[in-house]
Amino acid sequence: PADSVAPSGRAGGRETLKTLVGGLPWAEDTAGSASAVAGMPIVIDDLRDRGRGGDFDDDPFSRRSLWASLDAWVRRSPPITVSVSLHVLLLLLGALWIVRGKAPDTEAIQLSFASTTIEEEKGVQIKPVPEPVEEPQPEEAKTDKPPVEDPVAAPAVASEAVEGPGAPGEVTHTQVIGSLLAGRQEGRREALVNEFGGSEATEAAVARALVWLVKQQGRNGLWSLKGPYADGGSQENNLAATAMALLALQGAGNVPQQGKHRAAVNRGWRALLARQESDGRFDFTPMPNHHALYSHAQATIALCELYGMTKDETYELPARRAIAYAVATQGKNGGWRYEPGAEGDMSVTGWFLMALKSGQMAGLEVPEETFAGIVRFLDAVASDGGSRYSYRVEVPGLQPKQITPAVSAEGLLCRQYLGWPRNDKRLVAGLEQVFAARPFDLSKEKDVYAWYYVTQVAHHMGGEPWERWNTRMRELLPAAQVQQGREAGSWNPDLDLWGSAGGRLYMTCFCTYMLEVYYRHLPLYAELPAAAP
Repeated sequence: PADSVAPSGRAGGRETLKTLVGGLPWAEDTAGSASAVAGMPIVIDDLRDRGRGGDFDDDPFSRRSLWASLDAWVRRSPPITVSVSLHVLLLLLGALWIVRGKAPDTEAIQLSFASTTIEEEKGVQIKPVPEPVEEPQPEEAKTDKPPVEDPVAAPAVASEAVEGPGAPGEVTHTQVIGSLLAGRQEGRREALVNEFGGSEATEAAVARALVWLVKQQGRNGLWSLKGPYADGGSQENNLAATAMALLALQGAGNVPQQGKHRAAVNRGWRALLARQESDGRFDFTPMPNHHALYSHAQATIALCELYGMTKDETYELPARRAIAYAVATQGKNGGWRYEPGAEGDMSVTGWFLMALKSGQMAGLEVPEETFAGIVRFLDAVASDGGSRYSYRVEVPGLQPKQITPAVSAEGLLCRQYLGWPRNDKRLVAGLEQVFAARPFDLSKEKDVYAWYYVTQVAHHMGGEPWERWNTRMRELLPAAQVQQGREAGSWNPDLDLWGSAGGRLYMTCFCTYMLEVYYRHLPLYAELPAAAP
């Protein structure tokens, strides 16, 4: 209101004032008395001695003490008015205190998440690699480096002239093995994709798969068979899951110090090598009993590949130990199975053969008697002269049973790595048989385990069989990849022969291996040039 105090009349030298309390609107009573309407302003008679000649003194408290006036005001004011006034006063005092106070100096505390599991690191220590700043995105296999003229011959290995039946310039099988990892080098992958029938679609699918795999890595550096993704496996095995993920990442050239996914690879190897024992095995107990040697073989392949790709001395001793444990656990029949020294089966033996050959690719020595034992095992489980293979020998002396496309293809791949020539009739016939028994057809029961081995055998064979197989694989496999949603980049394990046991990570890794085949291993029968005599 415009007026807070207004004269209402005089009587006997005293004035009666109507005063607004609490800021409520009011209207002056023309009769000189308080409004008779309920709820109108409260009237307080403020009686003051006119005294010194004016209507009011300049100092309203000169005739009465401050406390007496305050006491009179409080007694005459309604309780709500007193309460509101006191609260306003307290708020003002509090505001003044905050404004005048000086904020103390504070220190910022940075928090980060870490694994809740404290593990004792054993053996090799690997320095952490800073995380890439950018989120990894699918990309094609392109590089600023100039393309090589001959992608197969580019990683040439100096070899000695061969005397005897081998004509000059022929290279030995061991020398070829030593160059098989060279196709993953930057500047070669794109040329090899073009050379062996890959495409932009296959490379885009690989890139998406690797992004998905990196997202599944746990904070402790390990991967899991059971999740956090959908459609996990029925049993947990962190060693196998981590080894399979690292094989896929390394297959495209990622190592701890190089590659788009170098940080994930580095974390994975720090976690794995912290669990390696002095005898070379990886301690991931508890795990299903029948998984232990399978998993060691997979981890050994990845570790030997890592050392072969980097030649970093950090990984040499762990790789040698892993190979030594593989040699020591070979069964009496020349194969491997679920426990050290047990009579072998084709499935586990195939993984160990690749582990030992990966050691040779890295330049590590493997006893010749170990390979001789594998040959004995293969001969024992072979059928049709060596074109087909069974899972294991159930009754010595009887014809082997349990012949499947997967183990037959695995046996043929072992024969290729052990020196059978490309035009061996047993290889040619065996490959045609697995083509017929397990064609690449995603509309029926899937079997990526069998297709993984068939793809490698056909790639090493080359020629028309490879063209026939690759034409379907390079079209159907990228098309079946999940394109949207949380699981984009992965493959659904539904309807796969082993999909419910291995789960989505298993399915995705094996599909990625197949699409990396163009450069993951150079063809065994590539004509690499020999050194000049």
